[in-house]
Amino acid sequence: MATAQTVYESGGSLGGEIPASSVPHQYASVDELAPYLLMPGIRARAVHGERVTVSVVDLDAGLSMPEHRHANEQVGTVLRGEITFTIGGETRVRRTGDMWVIPSGVPHLVTVGPEGCTVVEVFSPRRDDWAALERGPAGRGDWPV
Repeated sequence: MATAQTVYESGGSLGGEIPASSVPHQYASVDELAPYLLMPGIRARAVHGERVTVSVVDLDAGLSMPEHRHANEQVGTVLRGEITFTIGGETRVRRTGDMWVIPSGVPHLVTVGPEGCTVVEVFSPRRDDWAALERGPAGRGDWPV
């Protein structure tokens, strides 16, 4: 069985050589990113890798996002506030530190708690569809708390 030390010493791979991505590396700060305006009351500050999008999303208090689905797998955690998810017909309240996984194509909707909410969400494949969205001004938003 491989140990973390074994993986580290082998360059992070037990399966041989891994070719470098053609996408350049990047560094970003949440307060420097112009947010994507996903819909009124939802602002996502995101970076995009070759196969994944990572976003810090601010959601306004009391907001309801209608049921939708997308090809992207969606994984997230709450940083601040409270959000109620209904995923595939199951409803759960998520609070600071709670997480979720929404498989590709599964219908889901959200309702935001009375104080608003900030989440970190990861999408795979990356959210190329966001490129066509309007962007807001760069700034700190509601995070960090």
